[in-house]
Amino acid sequence: MASGIATREKGTRVLAICAHDDDEVIGVGGTLRSLVTAGADVTTLIFANGNEGYQRLAERDLIVKRRVRERAKAQRILGTRGYIVRECHDFENLDREDVYREVMRAVRAVRPQLVFSHLPTDYLAHRTLAQVVPEAVWQAGWLCSLELGRPWSVNRLYLFSVLELVAKPSHIVDISATFADKLRAMRAYRSQHEVVPDILNQIEARARVYGAMAGVRYGEAFRRSQAIPVVCRAADLPVSRC
Repeated sequence: MASGIATREKGTRVLAICAHDDDEVIGVGGTLRSLVTAGADVTTLIFANGNEGYQRLAERDLIVKRRVRERAKAQRILGTRGYIVRECHDFENLDREDVYREVMRAVRAVRPQLVFSHLPTDYLAHRTLAQVVPEAVWQAGWLCSLELGRPWSVNRLYLFSVLELVAKPSHIVDISATFADKLRAMRAYRSQHEVVPDILNQIEARARVYGAMAGVRYGEAFRRSQAIPVVCRAADLPVSRC
């Protein structure tokens, strides 16, 4: 299954929109690292501050500061150009106007050709952000809400899952060359290794399943969003007798 995602064109801009820090590693980390290696500029937009990610009550007031350090280290490993973090709580409902506007603002600021975000699976914040992102990314190209920046139309939006397997993916990216970096980035989030039990083995198991689907060692799976239409010539449309 050809990925159609990775690019050799230097200067390609990529935006990964995630509910939580560590989602960018678990869901799309190998692909982001591959894009950086190919010359792309990658930015992540993260909404939650990690406030629920403590394992002991004594750490409750310290966890947000710890996640700041972990996040910075993980981003360095992935090679991202930068990251934008909003101070939402981990369990917040993200299906609301201010989040919609923040997505539009980020798209117009970064001006990406590729955007990655959540499928409407997993738990609350992932599902609710998935309701907002496709429409907000699409509307960022409209001539409206100019206080959020000049309109910018995104070419492609790819959706990933964090905890559940992606059913019937449209694209699988071969991350065999960057899988070690994906694991290194997840190790940077040390505070989460007990919160999500056996997370490193979970990541490897999913990567092997996706890789087997595409005939490679390790893979990441995506479903291309139909919220962003494909522009093509009439001659490029598929022809069928039925």
